[in-house]
Amino acid sequence: MSFVQRMLGASAAPEVRAITHSDLFGYNLENSHSHHGVHVSAEMAMQSSAVFACVRIISDSVSTLPLDFFREVKEARVPFRPIPVWAEFQGPTRRIDTISAMVVSMLLHGNAFAAIYRDRNDRIIDVMVLDPTTVSVELVEGEIRYRVLGGALLTAMDILHIPAMMMPGDLVGMSPIACARESISLSLAATTYGGAFFANGAVPGVAVEVPGELSDQGIRQLKKSWNDVHKGAANSHKLAVMTEGAKFTKVSVNPDDAQFLQTRQFQVSDITRIFGVPPHLVADASNSTSWGSGLAQQNTTFVQHTLRPMAERLETGFNWLMRSEGLPKNTFSKLVLDGLLRGDTMQRLESYEVGLRNGFYTIDEVRAWEDMPALTEEQKPKPAAPPAPPTTDTEESEEESEEDNDD
Repeated sequence: MSFVQRMLGASAAPEVRAITHSDLFGYNLENSHSHHGVHVSAEMAMQSSAVFACVRIISDSVSTLPLDFFREVKEARVPFRPIPVWAEFQGPTRRIDTISAMVVSMLLHGNAFAAIYRDRNDRIIDVMVLDPTTVSVELVEGEIRYRVLGGALLTAMDILHIPAMMMPGDLVGMSPIACARESISLSLAATTYGGAFFANGAVPGVAVEVPGELSDQGIRQLKKSWNDVHKGAANSHKLAVMTEGAKFTKVSVNPDDAQFLQTRQFQVSDITRIFGVPPHLVADASNSTSWGSGLAQQNTTFVQHTLRPMAERLETGFNWLMRSEGLPKNTFSKLVLDGLLRGDTMQRLESYEVGLRNGFYTIDEVRAWEDMPALTEEQKPKPAAPPAPPTTDTEESEEESEEDNDD
């Protein structure tokens, strides 16, 4: 039976039970409504500029890392060739798009699912990322099974599942959007409030108070005469003469409205905390020195604590694909983060110097990290000639005696 038939087939299935957060812990992460009355789904969350920026930064950073395959031979790592067929990711941007879709799925839904397409010999020929909302995870007689679009139950040979952070004993990863719906909904509510304030908040800049009542024609005439004299930059400092008890009043925004910007500013920091992104990467430099000793240190911390865990989750999934088609256990995948961890140019040069001097880096490794070709045999430095052995006192006295005899 083909994958598509198994995925959408109507074959009889044993009695199953889907395990949910509510079953295990007594609360439901799928309830997408917050206390602020804002519906928070993955699509709605992406309308928050801070959420969009965090997801874009992480997914673009991970999906553009170099992906390579290796095997361990006598405690040494050597390239594994040819690379698996599925890892060739046909198309100009297919590798980036595939990995990016997996990362986005984990960031928004807590899980990435991909359909595994195999040939008759169980060799994987393609991997296609699925919409996480169409896949359910179920426990059947102690085995994890997957159901796509309400179809037949599938095994791990058919579905690659890469969960994000998981609750103990759960089968699926936790959705950051569901867990942090209150913070995200506050950001969305603030955005909605701002739009309504500027669209509908008809707050004038100044007002002229006139005692008594004015007819519509009188109001129009008063506005026209005032604008004729004072409207425009050239008339901004002209003397105003108020008659018949009229008063000039400047209208200001009330304190609650004035706190709107502070609320939005706080929500940016709150959302970046959820995704583990330094605020300066999403154009929030208000607290740029609060994390680490500077921007370079913040970037390194971002790589270590946000990108590295995400990369290792993907590597674990790719390694499972390699095992499932019979490749030996000493083969593995690697998303190369080394270049991001080495810092700026001066930091990299200093680390290279230490590594070369102590012998745990080679010149070709350093050149490869800097995207430079390996040295040819003619370019490689020739080993220095060994120094001449030191002469002894006896040899020096014999040489002096020979010189005396010659004289």
